[in-house]
Amino acid sequence: MLAWAPLFVGAINSYGPVNLNYGFALYFLTYQHGFVKRGLVGEMLSGARWFSRTDLMLIEYAFLAAAFALTYVVFRRMLFGDAAERRLAAVLLSGPALLPHLGYLFAQPDVTLYILLIASLWLLARAPSTLGLAASCGVCCLALLSHEAFCLMFYPLIAAVLLQLVLRKRLHWAAAVLHVAVFAAVFVCVMHWGTLKVSPDTIWTEAQSRTNVGIQRQVYDVMASSFAQQEALVRRLYSADVLKILALTALLTAPYLWLLARLVYGTLEQAGAGRPQRGTTLLLFAAPLLLCALGHDTSRWMGAVGIDATLFVLYLYWTEGEGSPAREYLRRWAMSPVWAAWAIYLVSIGPYGATGLRTAEHLYVGWTGP
Repeated sequence: MLAWAPLFVGAINSYGPVNLNYGFALYFLTYQHGFVKRGLVGEMLSGARWFSRTDLMLIEYAFLAAAFALTYVVFRRMLFGDAAERRLAAVLLSGPALLPHLGYLFAQPDVTLYILLIASLWLLARAPSTLGLAASCGVCCLALLSHEAFCLMFYPLIAAVLLQLVLRKRLHWAAAVLHVAVFAAVFVCVMHWGTLKVSPDTIWTEAQSRTNVGIQRQVYDVMASSFAQQEALVRRLYSADVLKILALTALLTAPYLWLLARLVYGTLEQAGAGRPQRGTTLLLFAAPLLLCALGHDTSRWMGAVGIDATLFVLYLYWTEGEGSPAREYLRRWAMSPVWAAWAIYLVSIGPYGATGLRTAEHLYVGWTGP
């Protein structure tokens, strides 16, 4: 229930006017003027000619509820297992980067990408190797069509799982390389052919004609801008206040990131992984931070780091044999006295937002004034 709390808070906060919601803009980005990156969800909804505020809110909640429900379905055996399993899954899913973050962020495209990530992870863990590998590759490519940032945000988790499967002799290395190669090829195609074919003004005007809710045209402007223009926008958005909130965010969540690194490293070590694999996996999970050069939503990238690392820990517990050293390592941690302290800390610091930890934002505003 602690992990679901932000969803309930979001429901309460959703009353009242909605203006310039960033995620709403993606519902109006379609393939009407030719293929365009980030247009998959909008194309799926293109049959509807008008979206009221209620319609848009219901769509947001449908995606978010699907993300929460899919998480519970995939990890239900842990969430409803013995005491150690329940404690491990509950505290990790209640962390700042997981369900609280998704519930508080309440926006496309992160929720859609998370849904597709969970689906791909399930396919790799449960479906027969060849079928699961092919299906997961297709799901990851769909995620690229939803938003190309999936490449750095969430594919590192898939890459870490593929590496684990190869080194544990559960997957031939050529199959893993093919998975990565197909994904990379689709990413290049999306980036090359997915540029806007018309002016951002055209897309924005068409979007405004389909709803009475304010649409943030920044989404379309960014898609039409060059790399240099995006860098200039990032530098402008990183104001002194934002940087102070980010510094406070990093300070407050440093123990959380340390905990995730420790659990990933320790579980891999107990699973028999060598030092090169452990180091490579940690580097993969740091990859989302590279997006800081292209976008100012730093806490989203920090959240992606936490999501990747957390789901990988749960995946290892999920797929390692009963009584294995890796499982026992995680069970000992979950049943240790320090678990309660970590649980209190993880829940109390709250979720990541877009540009800072929610608690950090409150503390900063409380200190400096509105």
